[in-house]
Amino acid sequence: MDKFAIVLAGGKGTRLRPLTYIKPKPLIPIAGKPIIDYIIEWLRYNGFKKFIVLAKYLGEQIKDHFININDVSVEILDSKDTADAVRLISDQIKMENFLVSMGDVLCNAQFDTFYEEHSRMGGIATIALKEVDNPLHYGLVFIDSRRRIRLFVEKPLSIEIYALSMAHVRVFGESIYSNYVNTGFYMIRYELLNILQENPALMDWGKHVFPYLLENGYDVYSWIMPHNTYWEDIGRIENYKKATWDVLNGVVKGFKPNGKQIEPGVYVEENTDIRGNIIPPVSMGHDTVIEEGATIGPYVSIGEGVHIGRDARVSYSIVWESTHISGNTDIYDSIIMDHVLIGDNTKIISSIIGSYNNIGSNEVVERKTIFPKIR
Repeated sequence: MDKFAIVLAGGKGTRLRPLTYIKPKPLIPIAGKPIIDYIIEWLRYNGFKKFIVLAKYLGEQIKDHFININDVSVEILDSKDTADAVRLISDQIKMENFLVSMGDVLCNAQFDTFYEEHSRMGGIATIALKEVDNPLHYGLVFIDSRRRIRLFVEKPLSIEIYALSMAHVRVFGESIYSNYVNTGFYMIRYELLNILQENPALMDWGKHVFPYLLENGYDVYSWIMPHNTYWEDIGRIENYKKATWDVLNGVVKGFKPNGKQIEPGVYVEENTDIRGNIIPPVSMGHDTVIEEGATIGPYVSIGEGVHIGRDARVSYSIVWESTHISGNTDIYDSIIMDHVLIGDNTKIISSIIGSYNNIGSNEVVERKTIFPKIR
């Protein structure tokens, strides 16, 4: 039977503001390609054949993005949270086992192996885990020697981890301390849909559903990603930049920017006019112009329809679509969103410039966030 995945794409992405004020988080570009495209392309590579994307916030943009993609359907839902979204479309699910994926995580795990392990272990759910150095920012998971999940704690404090570990030793006689975190990928058995229907208060997978299953004696198992698996939760600006640099630099095995690699670390789409200097790694979207004397890189991602003027310098920065950067302008460690006009002889350092803004000539913008102009 064909593998089937649900991709959750309804969140507001508040921690990524101002990037998400006018663009939903799954469509935020990483090296010129939306986050959700990386997810679905990788799942296809792992044998998944059909996808339902569950959207809410700015959902029409996500629907338009997939309008001509045959194996992806988009549902715009008035859901209360992540598990509630799946409950609302449960009548469309026919498979005995299916994957639930967050729509804002960059990951190259072997999901075909994950699927097989879930089927073999026979639990009602299996959660993909990753070992991290500091688990306090994530949902922490405690497992036993059989890889069954014993405790599921959302973003715990250090003292809570210690207390829970000690309590479990006293009750069960074994230590379950771990640095395993919830990665946002779940294999679900069909039976769980009935539990969601019977318990309408179960709204969120991590906060409600998995704790409920454990409290009521259901077998929930873990699948631990190998150490060399790439996993980055695009929850904050620093995570977004890191994921972009990692894709540009070839760190994420199996993932690469759109376009043709014209030299090591330089990806260029069609109709790009490059007359300046390029320092890898760099990606450039189609219909982009780089004028004479301009220097682009290292670590630069440029979207489609961008014009960069003579003697401009752009490094360690992300430029979205349809933006004009005038001559002799310096951009460093910054994010420039769509449809921005930047004048001559201007410096932009460690800043975010929101969509539809005009920055004049001879200006210095340093460590500032300029919000998008809503149209």
